[in-house]
Amino acid sequence: MSKVKIALVGVGGISQVVRIPSLKKNEEVELVALCDVDEAKVSFIADKYNIPKVYFDIQNLIAKEKLDGVLICTPNNLHYPMALATLDADINTLVEKPIALSEEQVKKMVEKATEKNIHIVCGMHNRFRKDAIILKDFLIKSEIGKPFYIKAGWLRKWEKGIQKGWSADPKISGGGVVMDLGLQLIDLALWLLNMPKVINVRSNFYTINQEYKVEDSALIILQTDENVIITIETAWRMHLENDLLYTHVFGSQGGAFLNPLRINKELHGNLVNVTPIQSNKNIDMFTNAFESEINNFVDVINGKEQAITPGSDGVYLMNIIDAIYKSAELGKQVDL
Repeated sequence: MSKVKIALVGVGGISQVVRIPSLKKNEEVELVALCDVDEAKVSFIADKYNIPKVYFDIQNLIAKEKLDGVLICTPNNLHYPMALATLDADINTLVEKPIALSEEQVKKMVEKATEKNIHIVCGMHNRFRKDAIILKDFLIKSEIGKPFYIKAGWLRKWEKGIQKGWSADPKISGGGVVMDLGLQLIDLALWLLNMPKVINVRSNFYTINQEYKVEDSALIILQTDENVIITIETAWRMHLENDLLYTHVFGSQGGAFLNPLRINKELHGNLVNVTPIQSNKNIDMFTNAFESEINNFVDVINGKEQAITPGSDGVYLMNIIDAIYKSAELGKQVDL
């Protein structure tokens, strides 16, 4: 079987650290080109990884290369127009999170992919983490009973200076810390529960650093149609000595926790630790998740697997994100 020809657009940090190495590691992939507006950087990285072609404009890339797939790893505001361009060219597309800036945009992307009979998938690597997969399997098998509460958070430690770059520019990012960090926590929590229907949201945003035009801290409460409550707390710069990243799932017969994975359940009148033994270190789990995500994308293109992060999930997730921002603006609960 011939290799899957893929190009990557946007050579920022995430591409250099995990995306390009993951593509190069997959023996079924031919990484034929990189594309970025920074001509010096993209040329340097192409040389470093022995990638034959570079482009500085996505339209030129699409016009000149016969591609099976594209990874879009650009700033958020470019995801939607670039994905429409690749889908129009009949190219399967993986878009880094957030897949777009609104539910309406994602709907149009999914409609275009359906029309073309190709695939649009979201870059949500947490679904591919081995510890998250183990935890989800425990939940599917009701090993801790019926979940009723998920508490998740991503609080970055205090550092001198403030969050810099386009992620704090609402015209580019589409929002602040919720779009940056909170979205990933929400997706993981909902995926663990098999994507239940969220019936209402309540959110409070804070801008601790007044230099920002976006929220830098947020508290979010989601309620599902089965009365599971999900709370999300997230911030770019809290007064903490170390970053705090966690997901806690509480069930009627036990509890499960990520970072690190721990699973406790009631057995014979006692609370017992039933955590499976894992050999992976956190850094391995991070890189392995991105590799697994790339492998799934390639298998989707080859018709071997279903997408773990389909575009349809992106529609649902952005519907919730839109409601979260509306709730913060109105200062009240928003029903979905």
